[in-house]
Amino acid sequence: MDRGNSLPSILEQKVLPYEALIVTHRGRCRLPPGVDRTRLERHLAPDQFQQLFQMSMSEFERLSLWRRNELKKKASLF
Repeated sequence: MDRGNSLPSILEQKVLPYEALIVTHRGRCRLPPGVDRTRLERHLAPDQFQQLFQMSMSEFERLSLWRRNELKKKASLF
């Protein structure tokens, strides 16, 4: 659990389409302003998150850090 963020700050994050958040091996020129590079998955809409990771955001947060990172790498969000 990320104890450094309050619930309002988590809820205020921009929701962006998956295509705008994908990171390739060559890198993106720029991510949209206000995007947390370390938590790209938090900028997905809940239904898009569910489709991509096959679980809810709360289930994802309960996974170990290494497992979350592996899933994010597979989804090109790392």
